[in-house]
Amino acid sequence: GSATSMAVGYVKVNWDLCGELALGVFSAMDAGSLFLMHFTDNIWACYAGYLAFKACYMLLITIATFQIAVNLSMERYALMFGFNNFVALVIQTVLTVVVVDSKGLGLDISTQFLIYSSYFTFIAGIFLIRSIYTIVAIKCR
Repeated sequence: GSATSMAVGYVKVNWDLCGELALGVFSAMDAGSLFLMHFTDNIWACYAGYLAFKACYMLLITIATFQIAVNLSMERYALMFGFNNFVALVIQTVLTVVVVDSKGLGLDISTQFLIYSSYFTFIAGIFLIRSIYTIVAIKCR
């Protein structure tokens, strides 16, 4: 994960044009690795899926943070990233209580992978649709 995050700084890409596309592609890869972990009983395939998920997720977070930071002034960094972390923790807590906790659904591990992969599929769809719209709008100008 750290190697892929470091690589972002060295890749020359027009992030205004391809940033959301990259977010969509890496979210789809996260969803695919979680689907792999849901549909297989092979422990080595699950480990490979976890490694792929973690690397793509770290890259996804790095790109998303970069996309946000580019448009902020220095005075707004702490407020924006503090608020983002707070919202992320709230969403993670609610999702964990609903999916994992015995007071919620109390789902087994395999079903949890299915829920989380569906979540990443939904996010990937949003980013891919938005990126296609952005690319088409820029190309039509």
